[in-house]
Amino acid sequence: MNIAPRIKDAADTAVDTLMREIKGVKAVVIATEDGLELAARAENTAQVARMSAIASSLAALGAVAGVESGLGQCENVAIETASGHILMLQARHAEVDLIVSVITGKDAVIGQVLYLSKQATLALQRA
Repeated sequence: MNIAPRIKDAADTAVDTLMREIKGVKAVVIATEDGLELAARAENTAQVARMSAIASSLAALGAVAGVESGLGQCENVAIETASGHILMLQARHAEVDLIVSVITGKDAVIGQVLYLSKQATLALQRA
């Protein structure tokens, strides 16, 4: 898959912004819907490849759930765990659909994570 440089640059910028602005962030991964990593940064780099694959699978499940429930396209999937949160958002670009995954510790404010992640997603869609 050939990704335009402006989309790759926007993904790199989104990762940098989210890592800088979100308190308690542990990783940010932006990948294509088929799991190809476009941009990422993580405390534990082993997380990156796994998150790309997991995000792809969960985005597909979210899409099916949204359509089957009659609620429309899935916009995001949020998971709360004992140690933090995982938030995955759809970034639908005219050239390629992307998934923005943000992993945080328990100290992150989920409303702030969602807001900032949506802003990053919108910037990706406009790239």
